[in-house]
Amino acid sequence: MGLRSNLQIWRGPAAPASDAAARRGRSHWRSLAGVLVAWIVLGTVWEVGARIGILNAAILPPPSQFIPYLIETSGSVGLGVNKVSYAAALVETVIRVGVGFGFGVGSGLIVGTLLSAIPWARVIGVPIAQILAPIAPIAWIPLAIVLFGTGDGAAVFVVFMGITASMSLATVAALGGVPGEYIKSARSLGSKGWRLWLRVILPAAAPGVATAIRLSFFAAWMSVLAGEMAGIRSLASKNFR
Repeated sequence: MGLRSNLQIWRGPAAPASDAAARRGRSHWRSLAGVLVAWIVLGTVWEVGARIGILNAAILPPPSQFIPYLIETSGSVGLGVNKVSYAAALVETVIRVGVGFGFGVGSGLIVGTLLSAIPWARVIGVPIAQILAPIAPIAWIPLAIVLFGTGDGAAVFVVFMGITASMSLATVAALGGVPGEYIKSARSLGSKGWRLWLRVILPAAAPGVATAIRLSFFAAWMSVLAGEMAGIRSLASKNFR
């Protein structure tokens, strides 16, 4: 009887954990199914719209036209020296986004933290960031070409400028939104200086900063499109034939 009781006690907590894992698995598959259904619906609407004339097939060719084209072109796109493989073009774009996003987010976090920690810097820096943040990424293309030419550096610069100012402002807002009670309680317990920042302020501001980083990632992809409009030629386009 004692053994059965022990087995029952051991099995008891396992069932809820198993149920939770099963629910997570079902939720995962539902999410994947939702994404698949969304793409099917989008493709169907696109195809039907092009066939009945709502969409201009010359500008937005339906899936029945561009999917065979992708297969027939042997995995390459572009003409002459600008001809690249799809894989190479994707890798180049991901690198541009990654480098620009990394520098932009890193700079935004550092600048935003300094503006929050230094009152006189906040008075000067926040208005400057508020002026730069609304500027569309495409507006940075002329300066990017002057500074870096038509290379990868220009696209990285456009991505960097497209997210740095907004990331700085978001960091300032997240740090400024930390409840004063947290800071007062920490100080009453003897926390101050860098310990106060590391143990109280930064952890409390982390959710807001994480949201800003996520939004900056989306902005980075929109910015790189503007950067690549500058006629950028990368190593992939020079080496692929």
